[in-house]
Amino acid sequence: MNFASSSTLLDATESALKVRTLRSWNSTQKEVVRARFAALHRDWSAEWLSVQEGAMTSADVEVVEPDGTVLLSDDSACWAFVGSSRRSAAGAGRDLLLSGSAGASSAALQAIANRMFSFDMASAVSALAPAVIAPAVVRAAWADWQQRIGALLPGFDLTPQQPKDASGARTASGAWSGALLARWAWCGGVWSLGLPFEAIAALLGSQGTTSRPSLPAAPPQEPKERLDRALAGQQISLRVLLEGAELNLGQLQELRLDDIVPLEHLLDSPALVVSSDGTPVCNGWLGQSEGHIAVELATMAGSAVPTTKAAGAVPNANTSKGRKS
Repeated sequence: MNFASSSTLLDATESALKVRTLRSWNSTQKEVVRARFAALHRDWSAEWLSVQEGAMTSADVEVVEPDGTVLLSDDSACWAFVGSSRRSAAGAGRDLLLSGSAGASSAALQAIANRMFSFDMASAVSALAPAVIAPAVVRAAWADWQQRIGALLPGFDLTPQQPKDASGARTASGAWSGALLARWAWCGGVWSLGLPFEAIAALLGSQGTTSRPSLPAAPPQEPKERLDRALAGQQISLRVLLEGAELNLGQLQELRLDDIVPLEHLLDSPALVVSSDGTPVCNGWLGQSEGHIAVELATMAGSAVPTTKAAGAVPNANTSKGRKS
């Protein structure tokens, strides 16, 4: 299968190099990621936090596709923390003035201080030695927390972010997917960690982007209904519409086996997926999976829709005439 822009014609070798693999993780792999971070939280809490009456001894970690609360990066793990509302008015005012790494770290430090000693980090420093010990312990606990996460994700930086407002529509995880979001309760607030595909692959022990590591069996956790169950007993037909190409009658008559007709559709632009009657269903990203042509389904929000010229595209979105893909 060959893809080409209107100005560039790709041969079969170039097409194979430029096409990108669709990425996803099954429920078993997500469970392994969840268990690793739950264990990290449990071990850190056992060392630094005293067990209080009614306090949770284990974290309820969830691992899901990104929802926009953390903006993802390809080469770093991006974290955000929303602290507890239990703090002084002066402390809350200071938090509103903080931004970037300092603000994110300040909120996390204050959350640990609240959990350990119930004091305000900003006003705790004093000339008296006993009053200085507590902030030092809080900073040591915070440094150890970062080191533990860093040890779990070697080679990936931890990038702090201000938490985003995700009260509206969910944000797509990216054209080529493969990223995950880990989220759990931490020191009275909510800790969120965006994980790029390569970080998850390293966490699971995978050295490649196409192979799937062999993982121990775990109880399945499937928040979404399986497609075969949702459509049981129904037959549906989908078409993928690409940006088309214009040929005059002479060019059409001259087409021969193995000729390639370049389309104007770009690999990094979404295609439109429609039902048999032409009703738009969703967007689709072109790629490959396990050696086969594949289309990743995605939401249509904010995506461009192919022009009417794409209506002449063949249903299987193959750009070559007579060539087996």
